[in-house]
Amino acid sequence: MLDPFDAWRRLAAVGATMHSTTGQALAMMSDANGVVRARGAIIGKAARSPWTADAAELGRMLPEKMEAISRAGAAAAAAMQDGHILWMTYMRHLGGMALRGRPPTPAEIVDLGAQSAALFLSSAEASARLGATALAPFSRQVKANARRLKARRLVAVRSPPRQSH
Repeated sequence: MLDPFDAWRRLAAVGATMHSTTGQALAMMSDANGVVRARGAIIGKAARSPWTADAAELGRMLPEKMEAISRAGAAAAAAMQDGHILWMTYMRHLGGMALRGRPPTPAEIVDLGAQSAALFLSSAEASARLGATALAPFSRQVKANARRLKARRLVAVRSPPRQSH
């Protein structure tokens, strides 16, 4: 039997997870703004002087995006597979009830209602996890880039200017 207080607790946890994911997405977008600005300057400098370009940073740009996309896709596929397994289990139960050749008993109707509520809660939890799981690889990479580029900028600001002859 489904406990309504447990269901409310689980739905509140879904809301908290979605709220947290939204906060992570906003923080990631803020960090991404700084990364794009710093890398735009690196690309502009490389366009003006290709021989002195920061090849290491330029070489990171595409592979890191491909890795983050791959990790996010794999995480999303795994979460979606879990959701499909839940749905197919439910449909198998529903199909079994339909093929009995008689109307469902009151106990079967109560059981179906409990399974429907459980499927709804599990689906809501899986959806909340899907967003967080798919965002995580991008968030980690953007955060690492922001830290690295900020540290490089601080080092560049602190280093003495070069003397020209």
